[in-house]
Amino acid sequence: MRGPVCTTSVSVTPQAVRARSGRCYRARVTSTVSPPTLRIRELRKDERRMAAGLTARAMRDNPTTIAMFGDEPLDRLVGMLSIWTAFFHHPAPPQLGAFYRGCLVGVGAAVPPGGCIGDALGADADDLAAGEAPPIGHPGRAQYVRAKYAVHDLATPHWHVGPVAVEPRFQGRRIGETLMQALLDIMDEDGSPSWGETDTEANVRFYRALGWELVKTEEVIGIPLWFLVRGGKGAPIEIPQG
Repeated sequence: MRGPVCTTSVSVTPQAVRARSGRCYRARVTSTVSPPTLRIRELRKDERRMAAGLTARAMRDNPTTIAMFGDEPLDRLVGMLSIWTAFFHHPAPPQLGAFYRGCLVGVGAAVPPGGCIGDALGADADDLAAGEAPPIGHPGRAQYVRAKYAVHDLATPHWHVGPVAVEPRFQGRRIGETLMQALLDIMDEDGSPSWGETDTEANVRFYRALGWELVKTEEVIGIPLWFLVRGGKGAPIEIPQG
């Protein structure tokens, strides 16, 4: 049996979005630009490859992507597709899709406490991050960047947000905001803090408008990286030092 179908409408009033459990979460809106009518739901197994491709296109021209894979856009696209295919191959809900009339136009995911990059790499992260970065285009360069992210990961058990990506031609229409609000409803209900990083100032503004706090900035392979946190309930948040 299908679960409830919840949509975001062109109205600026709060709207319901659907999560994996079939429950509906409230997606608040903050912009005066009306979003398209979307259906937000958990990705199905046969949609994960499509989600990886969308994320690769959305992040192809990000500063860190260029610093990892170089100036050739096709190389960047292939490199990011490999990274995000691996990510979506091991689903840890929530992995949400934004669908317009059945067409995937955005994705939003968050790794739950105990499963994020710091936990995955463990003690190996320090050794990897302490070495020199492999050259641009080298397969190990992306792993080096992951190790740097892990070293700066939040020590407190937390949700790790990302990716939140929108098909490039449809960015600026509040699709990303709608996805992020859906994720925030899930994470806030759990009570654990949320953690994320970004390599663009535009995304810093996006996060801060939704209640995130900028806590530190670090340089990774020559690119400024901003780390943000959104407080949860319970134990104090331990911010890692660079």
